[in-house]
Amino acid sequence: MSIPDRIGYGPFGLRTKIHDWQSRTTLFRGAPSAGMRTDFTVNTQPVIFLHSPKTAGISLARMLGVKRLSHTCAKYRLNERHWLNSFSVTIVRHPFERFLSGYYDHILKSNRNGLVKMYGWDIKKISAREYLDVLAENPKYGGSQLNWTNYPSLNKPQADLVLRFEDIANWKATLSNAGIDVGDRPLEHRNKSARGSSDHLERLALSPNAFKQLETDVRDFFAADYQAFEYD
Repeated sequence: MSIPDRIGYGPFGLRTKIHDWQSRTTLFRGAPSAGMRTDFTVNTQPVIFLHSPKTAGISLARMLGVKRLSHTCAKYRLNERHWLNSFSVTIVRHPFERFLSGYYDHILKSNRNGLVKMYGWDIKKISAREYLDVLAENPKYGGSQLNWTNYPSLNKPQADLVLRFEDIANWKATLSNAGIDVGDRPLEHRNKSARGSSDHLERLALSPNAFKQLETDVRDFFAADYQAFEYD
């Protein structure tokens, strides 16, 4: 039995499933949502932002003028006409670092988030390895980053600009070179997890060997990301 099956769906699970279904049905219209729209254009094309979880996306979204939070993938929201007639920006991050940040934020933090709404508070008791099973069932919370970078189009199979989290100090220059001049807008670090300042072995209750095994499991799970974005 998978972890999501064992935990079950919380009182808001049905509502979440309905929202997911509604999101997919919007492909009929296919226009960018408020969670994608920025206040920039490049060569008259509207700039849209595709927010992959745990990549400093909230910080970039605010700098680009995005009005609300959304993790919607372009392939579930946009039809090809809108995809081809927009300039898309997204971010990727080292898969293991992103995974740890997600676990610290979604599971170890005591906040009531989307996973709690789906599964109830028991979700906060799962291990880091079990969190992979949850992501397999709910990729919008931190599944393959290819969901946000890629689109099923022969004419434009990937977002126009893919930033790297590790290059955050140069984001403004990279955006400017692409025709997006953010001026003096600040890039604030929002929703920062405790991952960077934590003793992982202690917080995750893992031995050194178990931690290495977790890293191997994550590498296997995100093998396509490691290869596509050339992470070691």
